[in-house]
Amino acid sequence: MSHAFKGIQASGSSVYSVVAAIKSFSVLVNELMQDLKVQTRDERGVLVLDTNAWYDLELYLPVYKRIDTLLGGRGLEKVGSFVPQNAVFPPHVKDVQSALASIDIAYHMNHRKDGRDMFNPATGEMMEGIGHYTYQPVAGKNEAVMVCDNPYPCRFDMGLIKGMAQRFQPQATLTHDAHQGCRHKGAASCTYVITW
Repeated sequence: MSHAFKGIQASGSSVYSVVAAIKSFSVLVNELMQDLKVQTRDERGVLVLDTNAWYDLELYLPVYKRIDTLLGGRGLEKVGSFVPQNAVFPPHVKDVQSALASIDIAYHMNHRKDGRDMFNPATGEMMEGIGHYTYQPVAGKNEAVMVCDNPYPCRFDMGLIKGMAQRFQPQATLTHDAHQGCRHKGAASCTYVITW
């Protein structure tokens, strides 16, 4: 992996989403813990993730490739769907529109660069370096478009965005706009259409 993400870390609470999603695959969980250089053990001697710690993104991102190899795209979607349940989100999120619009802020809140949070809620300052989840509402419709140009896998983002929308609109659906390209196939971004 390049050093593009050197100094960038993911919050333990967002990493925990991966552990929660793959917990029934103990070998995969153990590999994740070893990759992240987790040292903390519980009373039985099992490695445990510290949800208050921060984990290097360069060590964390390859885990998604392993999940894709072992569990496939549906496995990545499942992991993504766990994030809204465990990650930190701004308190103003009360409906599907504000939920989708808040993903980029929450994403930056759950990452830090060189020890500094990548989003400061007090000032509204957002640091660059990890891409974005760009929300675009569709006027007059129960529909929105999300463009993702972050380093996480396409299928993971599909699960995350759909999971977030379904917290507020259980019938929400998501489709990948393949005409706009796909990161899995080398494009710079993926575009998703969410309807509810």
